[in-house]
Amino acid sequence: MSIKITDTLAGDRTGTSKMEAWWRGKGFTSIYKEFRKGTVPAVFLKQIRDVRNVQHLFKLRGFQFGNWVNNEDRFNYLAALGICLFDLNKVLKFKGNNLGLDKHLGVAFGARGQRGAVAHYEPMTHIINMTRYYDADKFIKPPSKAIRFVHSGGVGSFAHEYGHFLDFFFGGKIDVHNRYYSLTGGSSTEFTRMDYDKKKNPIRYAVEDLLEVAYWDASKKKPSTFLKRILDYSNKPYYVERTEVFARLFEQYIAYKLKQIGIANSFLTDTKYTRAVYMTPAELKKVVPLFDKLLVLMRAYF
Repeated sequence: MSIKITDTLAGDRTGTSKMEAWWRGKGFTSIYKEFRKGTVPAVFLKQIRDVRNVQHLFKLRGFQFGNWVNNEDRFNYLAALGICLFDLNKVLKFKGNNLGLDKHLGVAFGARGQRGAVAHYEPMTHIINMTRYYDADKFIKPPSKAIRFVHSGGVGSFAHEYGHFLDFFFGGKIDVHNRYYSLTGGSSTEFTRMDYDKKKNPIRYAVEDLLEVAYWDASKKKPSTFLKRILDYSNKPYYVERTEVFARLFEQYIAYKLKQIGIANSFLTDTKYTRAVYMTPAELKKVVPLFDKLLVLMRAYF
């Protein structure tokens, strides 16, 4: 494993990575295995003899790394990403492992960070950035690198950010509307249902079914217990923005579906917010079949 792993997302970043560790003859510590309970899927290992093939297997546009992500870290992040995508597609079931949606999605590690965010999605470039693990000097008693790699930075946020990707990609390129770019309406905090024609905008209509259940009770006249709990917790608009509610529900849905088949992948999904802004198991059961229907519509394209 003395190969050098380099950026494949050309022209999408400022600066170039110069501070790289070139590991010759030492081998890499396989930290990536710690993200998934159980053994790494043999079928995945057979498909990925070289972690750089993750890009091609899942039809990604490419990946990039920050200045302080050395070669061992690149290996582990790409290997963890590969298993993460392998597990994600057990739920999404896009044809031919096409999670990049025909090479539209790019993934960055510690390269495009935003202040205060452990991970973020860029709608205009369709890039998900995962913040690098924390340095030892951020701790009074620094844990090992392996522990910091698995439990800090952007890991655990991928499903959430991928939910944003689906929201903006399908809204901007598949089920297009002349007023709203994303399926959800983006950062809008409008709780009432958007009036889409089910025949003209079937995917947007399905997303409204989801958000209606999230924001309103069964009578559709009173706020849901989920919404009231969020408003009681914080008056920040962020927590009730349509795109953020959708992404949080998506990550919960993915975790729920994987749990049903005995899979837990902490790189893919691990709670990053207070429990108050997530659905309870009973609340989540109401949106699971709605996500199932939404994915049927999306699979018609990929």
